[in-house]
Amino acid sequence: MIEAEEMSIISSIMDDLRVLKNKVGEMEGQIQALADMHSDSDLEVREEYLVRLDELEGNSKFEEFSDIASLRKRIEKEVN
Repeated sequence: MIEAEEMSIISSIMDDLRVLKNKVGEMEGQIQALADMHSDSDLEVREEYLVRLDELEGNSKFEEFSDIASLRKRIEKEVN
């Protein structure tokens, strides 16, 4: 049978687990609130930035790469 000392230890552990469970719940709520605050869907881009990006795309030469290896080869070619 479980002695009083062992019951006390088990009770203490169970109390600590309840406290931790509550703290984890609070942290989950705080993390969700932060995620909601920084959601990309709420951000708006100024029209002047979009116009400037269109100008850059129209006046610049871009190169597309199918994978990172081909990009790496291109960079190494430029360095050497």
